[in-house]
Amino acid sequence: MLDLNELKAKGIIAQKQEGYFVLRFLSRAGYFDANEMQHLADLAHKYGNGKMGLTSRLTLEIPYIKEESLEEVLKFCKERNLRIGGGGPSVRAILTCKGTVCKHGLVDTDKLAREMEDRFLMRQLPGKFKISILGCPNSYGKAQGNDLAFLAVRKIQLDEASCILCQKCIRVCPDKAFTVDEGTLLLDEEKCSRCGKCIPVCPVEALHQEEVEFLIFLGGRLGRRSRLATPYHKTCKEDEIMDITEKVLAYYEMVANPKERFAEVIERIGQAEVEHAIFN
Repeated sequence: MLDLNELKAKGIIAQKQEGYFVLRFLSRAGYFDANEMQHLADLAHKYGNGKMGLTSRLTLEIPYIKEESLEEVLKFCKERNLRIGGGGPSVRAILTCKGTVCKHGLVDTDKLAREMEDRFLMRQLPGKFKISILGCPNSYGKAQGNDLAFLAVRKIQLDEASCILCQKCIRVCPDKAFTVDEGTLLLDEEKCSRCGKCIPVCPVEALHQEEVEFLIFLGGRLGRRSRLATPYHKTCKEDEIMDITEKVLAYYEMVANPKERFAEVIERIGQAEVEHAIFN
């Protein structure tokens, strides 16, 4: 008898159609190279039904693999260095955006996601755990749906003495963070999402961005019982991301019940107490 839970943890998932499996293949920070895609296409044609599906975590799934073909398929994958995984109670595929190549990207998200994957991917935990590395505030919503997410931002600095009140920043700001009061431009930092769209339109360079920092989101979850994470009140630097992730995973492993998601831990213990335990 096959151990279906053990297979699922390895990315080999039983279909509802008896005798068939879906194989889940891991990308590298959302990318497969051209040779990998060719091998995957060959596999889908030879052993599946010719179809491949993308998942929300940037993995690729090939359905309709017959049970009697599994051993041969796994050998095919091993010979071509195709990675199967992303299931079970563990750190799932690291989700990222295209910040490395996107004009809005503040950091090299591909590099960070690969480093995160090399260190944490498939680490065994009480339940599944989803991590994201995101390159700008445009991905704020994505960050909110993960157990742990880091979102790159830049604080905006306003030089009031240089401002000529042209109000171009007001017109482009999606957060309505700028106002004029008694002839002075004001910036509401609580409203500002730090997207930086105001910087290039200022004709006198009265607006500046500081060093890139990261918002830290804890305990997001999508699905049947969704919970949108809100960022911790302090940001972190890029070189702190790995250590913070270690602390979060260690805490989760220590306090979570079997199959309990991090969002449920926070709901049970309380946001403030969880943050205090991790960051202090």
